[in-house]
Amino acid sequence: MRKKIGLLLPTRPQDGGQHQYALLIMNALVKKKDADYDLVAFCGNDYWRKWCKKKGVRYIKHSMPDISMKERLFNYRFPLPAKLYYTYMTSFGKTIRAEKIDILFSTQQGMYLPDYAVKLMSPVHDLMHRYEPDFPEVKDSFESRELHMKSLAKYTTCILVDSKVGKRQFEESYIKTKKRRPHIISLPFIAPEHIQKTEEAYIEVPDKYVFYPAQFWKHKNHVNLLKAIQILAESLSDIHLVLVGSERNNGREIKKYIRDNGLESHVTILGFVSDENITYLYRHAVGLIMPSYFGPTNIPPLEAMALGCPVAVSNKYAMPEQVGRAGLLFHPDSPEEMADCIKRLWTDDKLRERMRKDGYQRSKMWTKEKFEKKLYKIIDTI
Repeated sequence: MRKKIGLLLPTRPQDGGQHQYALLIMNALVKKKDADYDLVAFCGNDYWRKWCKKKGVRYIKHSMPDISMKERLFNYRFPLPAKLYYTYMTSFGKTIRAEKIDILFSTQQGMYLPDYAVKLMSPVHDLMHRYEPDFPEVKDSFESRELHMKSLAKYTTCILVDSKVGKRQFEESYIKTKKRRPHIISLPFIAPEHIQKTEEAYIEVPDKYVFYPAQFWKHKNHVNLLKAIQILAESLSDIHLVLVGSERNNGREIKKYIRDNGLESHVTILGFVSDENITYLYRHAVGLIMPSYFGPTNIPPLEAMALGCPVAVSNKYAMPEQVGRAGLLFHPDSPEEMADCIKRLWTDDKLRERMRKDGYQRSKMWTKEKFEKKLYKIIDTI
């Protein structure tokens, strides 16, 4: 009998990695929709409604469950009455019962799910509110994030993490007893298929540049990267950094730093660009520089390695494990270490060629086929 999977799809393309993850999951599951899985998508926006229509996935135009902090506390402290309420009294719970959903799969970490008397699956991409608590993007939401994760540990059937480090962090943070624990399974990210297959489209940038695709959150560490570029500009007059990403959050501060320190001729900010442009920027860059404080892993190094772009990444969490010998490492607090890695990429042709080959080979460790096979096995198991 085919399993009926309900899929929560709240993301948009501007959401970066979380949206790429949702696409990865959906592209895998849609291959089994006529054989093993009966898919029902709960679409939170027009993007996903159009996607489902194109792929032949039945969808329900349903707003995503909006659970207040007060309701989350009630759900956590009084599990039985909360379960009865959300299953039988809410519109979303009634829809799940009417659809006879076997597994409810949230494709986004931040989606809070109470107990709907159905098996739940959810990704946990990071616990940086615990491990990097001083950044405003997690500090201001610490209480809600913490309650969310405690609820996941209590009610979720299966939690998908990105690495052994991610699994260890969740266990040491939230698993206090062996009596009730979810399956915590490492399912590493892969480079999005569309990035590898799409035709590149030219975008105007200098002939030589280093590349950093990231939204302008504090934890993305743009300021230390700009300090590294300042250091290099003293000896490398042509050094150039290209930044892409939605210019929200800390974007104004980054632009001000560039102006105040005379870096306009060394930095280009392109904002949000197409997949075709992203592919071009990876393929023609001297290298990817990834100074983020957050992990355990990140998607851009996977994209870069798959497209033959050398990588230099922070030496935190599972990022060294992710890139292996194919990447250079630096401490994200050190503009000097960052500058040294960029200089090596900028000046050493043989190093770049070796790193391209090593990166391409390493990218084969996380193939689409391996990802899909493991995902199917996880779903069948639970």
